[in-house]
Amino acid sequence: MSLHVLQKAKDLHDLARILNYEPKALSYVLYVKKPQYTSFTIPKSSGAPRHISAPCDELKTLQRKVKRLLDSCIASIELQGPAKGALAHGFKKGHSIITNAEPHKRRRFVFNIDITDFFGSIHVGRVRGFLITNKSFQLAPKVATILAQIMCHENSLPQGAPTSPIASNLIGHLIDIRLVSLAAKLGCIYSRYADDITFSTNKKDFPSSIAIEVDENEWVPGTTLLKIIYKCGFSLNHKKTRMQYSDNQQTVTGLVVNKSINAPAQYRRQVRAMLHKLFLDGNYHRKDEPRYKAHANSTIYDHKSLEPLEGMLSYLYMINNFKMDKLSKNGKIRKEDIKRTSLEDLHGDFLFYKNFYANKKITILCEGKTDNVYLSCAIKSLHKKFIRLAKTTGGKVELKTNFINYSKLTHRVLDLNGGTADIANLIRSYAKRCGKFKAHPPSQPTIIVVDNDSGSDPIFKAIKDTTGKRYEIANGRGTSFDKSRPVYYVAQNLYVVLTPLRNGQDTMMEDFFSKNILKTKLDGRSFEVYKKGLPGKTYSKHTFSQKVIKAQQKRKIFNGFVPILSSISAAVVDFSKLKP
Repeated sequence: MSLHVLQKAKDLHDLARILNYEPKALSYVLYVKKPQYTSFTIPKSSGAPRHISAPCDELKTLQRKVKRLLDSCIASIELQGPAKGALAHGFKKGHSIITNAEPHKRRRFVFNIDITDFFGSIHVGRVRGFLITNKSFQLAPKVATILAQIMCHENSLPQGAPTSPIASNLIGHLIDIRLVSLAAKLGCIYSRYADDITFSTNKKDFPSSIAIEVDENEWVPGTTLLKIIYKCGFSLNHKKTRMQYSDNQQTVTGLVVNKSINAPAQYRRQVRAMLHKLFLDGNYHRKDEPRYKAHANSTIYDHKSLEPLEGMLSYLYMINNFKMDKLSKNGKIRKEDIKRTSLEDLHGDFLFYKNFYANKKITILCEGKTDNVYLSCAIKSLHKKFIRLAKTTGGKVELKTNFINYSKLTHRVLDLNGGTADIANLIRSYAKRCGKFKAHPPSQPTIIVVDNDSGSDPIFKAIKDTTGKRYEIANGRGTSFDKSRPVYYVAQNLYVVLTPLRNGQDTMMEDFFSKNILKTKLDGRSFEVYKKGLPGKTYSKHTFSQKVIKAQQKRKIFNGFVPILSSISAAVVDFSKLKP
C-alpha cells in the first residue's frame, strides 16, 4: 500500500479499509479488547532485566499489518536524506550488527555512545506529531492519532510489539540525518544500531564537537553532539560512553573492527572449549555475564540442551558468511572455492552431533524437500498405525521424527545439499564421525529414505563399501547388491530404507500415490513426474508437494505409504534392540 493512499485517508473508516478491516473490528481491537498486552521480564545478555510487553493475538495481527504499511515509507524517507546508504542498521531487512560495524573497520578512533531507554523515549505524542508534520508523511491528524495508538502502550513504544522497531527507525531517522551531517563535516563515519551510536575517524585528533578527552583515556560527548541528542528528544547512558584506539581491540556492536570484521578471539576460544567438552563429556559450561553479579558463574548444559551453543555457532557463521559473500560479490573468488575454517569444521561436527548422534527424535534424511513433505504428511495421516513415529497430544498429532532440511548452512559445513552423491558420502564417513563423540552412545536412529531406482546407485555402492558382503546376493554373473530388503543397517545408529520394489521393478516416492492424485491439474497444468513436459503445461514436484499433497493431507491418500512407514518403524525397533 503506497504512502500516497495513506496520506489521503481522513479517519478510522479510511484507515480500516487500507488495513483490510471492518471499522467496527478495528475499533474493537484498539479500544475495547482487554487485556491488550501481557508484561514480563527476560534477562539481557548483561544479566539485567529487560521488560517486555507482548500484545494479544488480535492486536499483534493489526500491528503486523501496520508494519507492512510503514515498511515502504521508511525506505522513501531515507532516500530523501543527504547521505547515501543506510544510517540505521537495526530491525531492517538486509542489515545487521555486521553491516553496522563494517564501515568502522581500520579506524584510528572508534567512539561509542548509547541512548537511554530508546523505545521508552518515543511516546505517543512524538509518533503522532511525526506522522502529521514530517514532510514525507503529512497524515491527517485523526489517522496519525489512530496509528500512534496502535503502536504505543502506556504512552511509549513497547518492547515486544511488531511495530516498535519500524516506528523507532522512523522517529530515529531525524537523529540519523543530523548526526551524519555532523560526522561528514568533521571527517567521521556515523552509524546507528537501535540505541547504539558509533562515530569513527582516521584523523589525527578526534573532533571535539563529538567527543572530548577530560582525563587520560576518559572521554565524554561533545557539546554539539549532546545538543543534537537532546533536541531530538533523547538522552544518553553515560556509563556506556567509550573511546577505542587502534592499538587496542576496537568493537562495534560486539564485533572486532581493527582489521576485518570478526567476533572477539575470547568468544571464539570459548566456543571451541564448549564444543570440546560436549564431544568428550556430553555436557558443556557457559560462562554467565558477571556485570550484574558479584562473581562470574557458569551454567552447565547437557547434550539435550544444545540451543545456547547452537546460537553461538550461528552467530559466528553469520559473520563468516558475510565476509564470504563480500568476497564473492567482488568477483575475487567463488564461495565454493573458499576453504572451510577450523571453526566451520567444528560447526559441522556440532550439527552432526545434534542431528544424527544426540538427536532427541528419530532423524529422517531424504534426497530432497519434497520427500520430507510426503513422509511427514503420511505419518500424520497414518499415525494411529505407526505409534513409534507419531503421537497425539491434546488432539493434535505430534511427530516423533525430525526431517533434515537442506540449507546453505548444511551445504557449507556438512557437505549436505540434497541428492544421492551427498548422502553416499555421509554413509561412508558416518562411523568415523561418530567416533569423535565419547560421552554416550547414539540416542535415536538416523534413517535415510531414498528411491529404489538407478538414480540411487551411489547410495547402494556406499552401503556395499561400508558393510562389505552383508547385502550381496548371488546372480548368474557373480554377486550384486540386494535391493529387495525393506531395511539396511549400516553402522552405529544409521539405517537406510528403500522404497519397496513393485514386481521386481524400480520405484520412486511418487509411485505410492494413486493415479488420480498424480493426475491432479492446477490451473490447467499437469504433474509430469517421470519426464519433463512442455513449458507452461506442467508443474514441479515442489508445487505438487505443497498444493496437492500438503493441501490434502487430511484426506486418505497415503495408504500406499504403509510399506515405507513399516520399514521405517522396523528400523526404529531394530535400533531399540541394539541400545545397551
